[in-house]
This record gives sequence, C-alpha cells and structure tokens, in this order.
Amino acid sequence: MTIETYDQNIQTICDFAIKILKVDGLHFRPMRRKNNQVNTKYGYVLARTNLKTKLITIDIYTTKKRDAKKISSILRILCHEVAHHQKKPFRQRYKGKIINRQHYPEFYQQVNKNIKILASNTVLKKYF
Repeated sequence: MTIETYDQNIQTICDFAIKILKVDGLHFRPMRRKNNQVNTKYGYVLARTNLKTKLITIDIYTTKKRDAKKISSILRILCHEVAHHQKKPFRQRYKGKIINRQHYPEFYQQVNKNIKILASNTVLKKYF
C-alpha cells in the first residue's frame, strides 16, 4: 500500500469512527512531521486535540522507523482524543493549589465506552 492510499484510508476510517461516536464538529487530520525521523529523547506526542477548533491530529506512523501503524491502535488513540471532547478538563483544588484535571477515572470510563462502541460496529469490528 502506498503512502497516499494509506493516508486516505486512515482518513476515511477515522471520519467514519467520529460519525459513529456522535460528536458534532470534530475533524481528523493525520500529523505531519517535518523530518522523517523523530527524536524521542525528550518525549513523544502521539496525538493532539484542540478543544476550541475541535481538531484532532494523530501521528499515523511509528516513532523510529516511520512504518504504518496498525489501524486498531489509531482507533484507540482516536477514542482517547474524542473522550477529551466528551469529558472536558476541569479545574480542581488539590492540596491548596488549583490544578487542571485532564485524565481522571470518569474520563477513562468514557474512553472504554468509545472503544466498545467502535468494536461493536459491523464495519469497524474487523480492525479490533
């Protein structure tokens, strides 16, 4: 499979998955890297989401060799990023300081619900 068809295939699958999860206004875009190799010495970002513009960008290639990722892993990352829009972060007082809660137990329950919804779909079932 060539790079262009792989990108288009992932784009259509992720757009279809967002429609199944019934979140309005979300857009998916594959992450574009400037160079072909990623420096993982100081950290590595799998995906980003913008709560204001409702844009989700996911890196669809592996870190070191830049091979194509499995579709199931991309869909799981997509479920995680969609959950950020379903269970939004909130501010909380913790040990006398105000912190932002982004990943909390209800959030991960929503991620698991999203994965179950996609796994029960007849079209996307073959990827899980």
